[in-house]
Amino acid sequence: MIEQTTLTNRVAINSSTFITISPQHTYNLEVWEYADDGTKLHRMGRMDYKFRRDTFAGFLYRLFPDIDFIKIHALQKQINPFFRF
Repeated sequence: MIEQTTLTNRVAINSSTFITISPQHTYNLEVWEYADDGTKLHRMGRMDYKFRRDTFAGFLYRLFPDIDFIKIHALQKQINPFFRF
């Protein structure tokens, strides 16, 4: 598990949720949200993006049913530079 104090590579989804990228870890993509009070972090999900990036759209859609594919594509364009494919 990634320590909450060492979250560095972030991609914002909206004002209260973001994605962290850690290419050196097995689960190298995690989705985090701020809890109700706005100070506590909660991990919503994680995945191995490097080898399972073709399932990324379905992964995000399960977490955010109202997200559209244009937003998912824009997120992937921000995430891909962190990995060597």
